[in-house]
Formats: sequence, C-alpha cells, structure tokens
Amino acid sequence: MTHRKIKKQKNMHRLYGLKILKSNHPQMRSLKRSGHVAEIHGHKVWNASYLIMDYLKKHPLPKRTRLLEIGCGWGLLSQYCAKNFNCRVHGIDADRNVLPYLQLHAEINQVRMTAEKRSFKQSTKDFLSNFDLIVGSDICFWDEMVSELFNLVVRAKKSGVKQVIIADPSRPPFHALSERCQEKFARVEVIDKRISRPVKLDGDILIVR
Repeated sequence: MTHRKIKKQKNMHRLYGLKILKSNHPQMRSLKRSGHVAEIHGHKVWNASYLIMDYLKKHPLPKRTRLLEIGCGWGLLSQYCAKNFNCRVHGIDADRNVLPYLQLHAEINQVRMTAEKRSFKQSTKDFLSNFDLIVGSDICFWDEMVSELFNLVVRAKKSGVKQVIIADPSRPPFHALSERCQEKFARVEVIDKRISRPVKLDGDILIVR
C-alpha cells in the first residue's frame, strides 16, 4: 500500500484541490502514444492559471455561473471553478489534440466539463451569448493575438457577457491588450498579482466588467 501511494504521488500533482497528472503518468503516456500531441503549446498547465485561481479564492464566483475558458488547454482553471463554485464550464481551444487531456483531467477531478475545438475568431456573438464569464490564462503570447482577443472581448460585451478575466506573466502582447481594453471599456482593472505557491510567479490579471 505504501508503495502504491508513493508511485501515485510521483505521477501526480495536487494543487488548489485539483489532481494534475504528470507527463509520465500511464494515462498521459497512453494518450500521447495514441497520437494526441499538442500543436499550440498545450503540452502542460501554464502557470498564469494559478494567478486566477488564487484571485478567485478571495473573490468567489456566483454559484452556477456559466463559464467559458478560452485557450483552455487541459481545462484546469475551469475545473477549479466547477469544483469550488459549482460553475457550468465549457472550454475551447484551437488545438483539438489537447481535448483528450482535458477530458481525462475532468474525469479524475470528478468534474462535468464540455469542450470543443474553436479559435478566438470562430467565437461569434451568438456563441459567446451562452456565457456569463470568460476566463483565459497565458493566451496572449503572440502579437497577432492582441487584435483577436480584443475583438473577442468586444463581441463578448455586446453579447451580454458580464465579466472577462485574463491572466498573463506580463508579456508585451498582454500589456497591449490591456491598454486597448482600458481605452475601449469603462470598467477595466489590471491587477498586479504575485504568488509563491505552487510556483513563484509575478503577473497581471486583466478584468473587464
């Protein structure tokens, strides 16, 4: 029994109440052998998601919030919100290869989560109108993403989305996105956020209400 516990711990992280499988976990290796290899940096959990999790510990979401995670990757941010605030969560990512990893983590965390392959540009006003909150982390790392994300936020606000929360470790494209949102919208906040666990990270959270 002791051996099993040690082996399990070696293959898994436990962070913010979530189980996160390491790349050497048998089920993760099985997915990779099956051809599910991430094409757009979706090969791990990116740290800025922890900035939002830590922020939400002090600013909890209303129960049953309809949440959309954009550039969701493995969907851990959505799963955190589902477990802690009973949110109804859906994820989109431009890389279909990350979706099996998302479903695997949803299963081990006992969370009901749906997801689909969809890009920022493909997120229409009709689609976005199904959600109260949009979240995203580490999704503004290329210059061309600034306009795509800004236009998505504009469509979201026109569709009735109440809040958009995006976190980033302070890359220049993210700052450009924040500036454009501050110029366009009346209720915008950029929070300088630091965490020491589970990783040491300085970053920013953009909130458009």
